[in-house]
Amino acid sequence: MKKIYLLFVMLTLALGVFAQSKGKNAMTLRLVDIKVTDGTLVNIAKEQEAKGNTKPMDMIRIYEGNVRAKLDEVAKASGRFEISDENVLEALTRDAEASLFMKMSRAEKIEYVSSKQNDYTLSCDINSCQFTRRAGGAGYSCVLRLKVSISDARDSTAAALISREFISDIKKTAIRPNRDAACQEALATLTEPLTDFFLNNIPVYGLLGYEGDEYVITCGESLNIRKGDQFQVSLIKYSGGERQSEVVGAVKVQDLRASTSAVSFTEGKDRIIELIPTLDANSFLQCRLLLLKSR
Repeated sequence: MKKIYLLFVMLTLALGVFAQSKGKNAMTLRLVDIKVTDGTLVNIAKEQEAKGNTKPMDMIRIYEGNVRAKLDEVAKASGRFEISDENVLEALTRDAEASLFMKMSRAEKIEYVSSKQNDYTLSCDINSCQFTRRAGGAGYSCVLRLKVSISDARDSTAAALISREFISDIKKTAIRPNRDAACQEALATLTEPLTDFFLNNIPVYGLLGYEGDEYVITCGESLNIRKGDQFQVSLIKYSGGERQSEVVGAVKVQDLRASTSAVSFTEGKDRIIELIPTLDANSFLQCRLLLLKSR
C-alpha cells in the first residue's frame, strides 16, 4: 500500500510539471547554486563578519549576483535556455522512473518525455576572483576563474554531464573605479565563450513522429535549431519496469517551424519507417541533436 501511495504522489508531481511546461519553448536549467569558492576571499569575509564588518561578505554576494546576471544573459542569448530558480525536482532512479511511466496514459507519457528530456541543473563555482588596485587610485582590474557544470535533472547520481572552466581575459578589460564594476568588466570578456558553451555542449532532445506526409521532430526555431542540423534517433522502450534504448538511425532538419521541424533521413531510414507504426503506449522514438564544435 505504501508503494502504491508513493507512486501516486510521484505521478501527481510529474503531472504538475507537465502543466508548468506547456507553452514553454526554452529548455530549463534549474539553478543549484552560484558561489564564491575562492578561499582567500571567503576566509577574509568570515573573519571580518565575526568582527561585525559585513562589507566583504556583502561584496561576495554582489560578485555572485554579477555571475548570475551574466549566466542569465548568455543562456538567453544562446536562444535555447532559460535559468530557473524553481527547486530541483527529486531525481528518480531509472527503475523508479520506469515504474512511474508504466502508470501513465499515452498522452501523459508523451508530455512526460517532452518535459523531462530537456531538464538540466546548473551550478557555478567562482574559484578565483582576484583584484589588482592600480597605482595612484586609478581603479581596479579583475581576473575571474569560473567552473560551470551542467547535470541531467533526472539523474539521481547528480553527476555532471559537462564541466568547464572559464578565465576572464585581462587584456580585454579596462580599469574600473570599484571592484563591483571591475568584476562586471571581467565577466564581459566571457560572454562569447559562455554563449558557445551553452549552445554547443548541452544535449537537445525531441521526439520523432509522422504527421501528414512528413517526418517531424519536436524541436524547432524556438530551441535555436537550424536547417541542416542532424539528430541521432533512438528507440526507447519501457518494458517490465526497465527502460531500454537502441540507436536506430539519424535525421537531418529540412524545414524549420516554430516548435517542430520536418526532417529527412541520413541513416536507418528503412528501420525507422518500419518502427513508427509499431510504436505503442510504452515506446517512442527519441532524437538527440548531434552537437558541433562550431556552428
